Amino acid sequence: MKVKCRQFLDEETGDVLDQNSWLTIGRIYHVLSIHMEFGGRLKFQLVGDDGLTPAFHDAGQFEVVSCLIPSTWCVSSVPGSHFELTPKAWLESGFWEEYFDGNVKAIALFQCEKEKMLEEEDSQ
Repeated sequence: MKVKCRQFLDEETGDVLDQNSWLTIGRIYHVLSIHMEFGGRLKFQLVGDDGLTPAFHDAGQFEVVSCLIPSTWCVSSVPGSHFELTPKAWLESGFWEEYFDGNVKAIALFQCEKEKMLEEEDSQ
């Protein structure tokens, strides 16, 4: 799944912003997962302009330019909490903590799943 940034929004309030240090208007990004807190805003996880850090961004900033859903995604829902579409491997307890703590295995798993998505998108 690919999206194109069309505006900048404050991630908490949804207010339109003039600038953003993570994204570029007109740039296309690969969506790595989709997350929504119950009662909250839809968020796309992607790697921003730093090319390194996966982060969630308000989906209202983007238009979908490729709607291919990666075959590695699965549905996860925690009642009263959130709903997400994400690679199953990233749902393991503690995965994101290990990733952001620099755990080599977690980083390799992230890269592997990300590459699967990119290859699948590029083959379509």
